[in-house]
Amino acid sequence: METIYENDYGATLLLEDAPNPNCKIQLVVDSIGIFMSERDIEHLLTIVAGTGQPCNCLECGGNPCNKIWCANPSIDICLKVEGKKLSLLEDLLKGTQFILNMDATLAKYRVKPNKRDS
Repeated sequence: METIYENDYGATLLLEDAPNPNCKIQLVVDSIGIFMSERDIEHLLTIVAGTGQPCNCLECGGNPCNKIWCANPSIDICLKVEGKKLSLLEDLLKGTQFILNMDATLAKYRVKPNKRDS
């Protein structure tokens, strides 16, 4: 288990031996751990980033929603997050994406030593 990114609200961990090989990232906030894929992280980030937008469900009536709903075929997530914790959750997701993408970019463009120089 390796920490990808962490802040005052939570952390994301990379699990090489995850129960589901498609979901190797564990998002940990408070005392909850959720196994996710990179695509799940991206989807959750778009939802978190749009939380200030009006919600037209019966409960919200056009006001911004104070809940984050995220669903995929495996799980449904409903988090009630406000204020500073919301910005910390957004930072956690963006930081995770940054680190994961940075590693992929470095791996793609990594300069390999010339065999003559070894």
